[in-house]
Amino acid sequence: MSRTTRHGRPTSGQAESGGRVLVFPVYPGVTPLDLVGPLTVLRNTTRTPYRTMVVAERAAELPTDTPLRVVPAATFADVPDPWAVIVPGGGPAALAATEDEALIGYVRSAAAGAEMVGSTGNGALLLAAADLLHGRRAATHWAYAEALEERGAVHGPGRWVEDGRLLTAAGGTAGIDMALLIRRSRLEIPGTRLAQLSMEYDPQPPFGRVRPGEGDDALARMVREPTASTAAGAGDGGQRLIAFVLYPGLTVLDLVGPLQVLTALERFVPEYRTVVVGASREPVPTDVGLPVVPDATFAEVPRPDVLVVPGGALPTIRAMSDPTVRGYVRTAAASADLVTSVCTGSLVLGAVGLLEGRDATTNWFYSGILESLGATYHQRRWVDDGRLVTSAGVSAGIDMALHLVARLTDEATARRVQLAIDYDPHPPYGGIDYAHIPPLPRAVRAAIGLAAPAVAARPKRLLRADRNAAAESRPVARP
Repeated sequence: MSRTTRHGRPTSGQAESGGRVLVFPVYPGVTPLDLVGPLTVLRNTTRTPYRTMVVAERAAELPTDTPLRVVPAATFADVPDPWAVIVPGGGPAALAATEDEALIGYVRSAAAGAEMVGSTGNGALLLAAADLLHGRRAATHWAYAEALEERGAVHGPGRWVEDGRLLTAAGGTAGIDMALLIRRSRLEIPGTRLAQLSMEYDPQPPFGRVRPGEGDDALARMVREPTASTAAGAGDGGQRLIAFVLYPGLTVLDLVGPLQVLTALERFVPEYRTVVVGASREPVPTDVGLPVVPDATFAEVPRPDVLVVPGGALPTIRAMSDPTVRGYVRTAAASADLVTSVCTGSLVLGAVGLLEGRDATTNWFYSGILESLGATYHQRRWVDDGRLVTSAGVSAGIDMALHLVARLTDEATARRVQLAIDYDPHPPYGGIDYAHIPPLPRAVRAAIGLAAPAVAARPKRLLRADRNAAAESRPVARP
């Protein structure tokens, strides 16, 4: 027997999945961090009645406000009566989307029977356009507060605002903060602190809190202004390319966090351009069930100026021995000014011999594998070892990316970038206390550590073979 809404209509998404569907409606120009942050927290809820789904007017590739494209799982018509609806923001695109009749009509009808309605970033503008926030308090990205109030809502200055069944979050990682709150207090799913540990959500912005103040009107206008898209490629006119590596099954928040930061850098220093690269331009599966699409291939961006390698769980272990991924990382790193990683992406760097004898970090659970690859592990948010910069689990990529912005430009620019993306994290249950981690996660880490030599064995054999082949191909000097 399928569940019904409060209006008595059967919920198709619930009937198909046997659970409660939380939908994330998306549209062209959506902000990936606003979508992927809460999706990561709420998607990884095994053995519960909840299921997440990204929906759009059509189940086709959609551009975002970064070079990344996303592929929705279903259409609005496929899931007309979800249990909850959470609308991500989209920078300037969200303003345009308030006039999208199909999108606003879906948000209005889906919210009518939903038990929970939410938004992240300036997604609150879309809730307001659907007549859901009139006279209600709501949070949004700071640069869109006036636009929200013009649509009848009352801007709440907090990082998230609860108003009955309505939950709205500001920009940056406020969607993650709100999703942790939802997971524990609304969905009553156990293990929220363990989920926070697994993604190492212990944010520590390198320059502390950055909040808007006097004189930020120009920045607000910049944030609200659409940017011209740039075709992918090797880079012309002196542009410096920052390449993000895609491979199947990666943790997409590892990618999206620093991508959002470094794409924002383009607004301040057009000399830099981000590009997402993969083996082909085909959709790539990720850990949250959201396929993503690169805008260039490895072959099209052979020599980026900055290389960023995201991580994951078992898919990253496989990528350590994947000849295509290994080959690209090795050759791209050879000429890059900076080689960086997020979470277990450092294992890929170690697999091709880049971290031998170097200081590095990775996800807390995988430190044993990193050391088996010859690196010296440090439990820090990021480790800067000259040309090599590695960061810890998942959300640490955002902190590291702001550090990179400061290295590439200066601290003042990094602080402006942080303010532009509204990155002011406030985990609702505090950070991670590494001195008092429960026995279960410690046991998991110990088990991974015991398996580390076996996991590292094949990549190390491949590395020796690569080095032998390179030595044999060198011309022999004549006496």
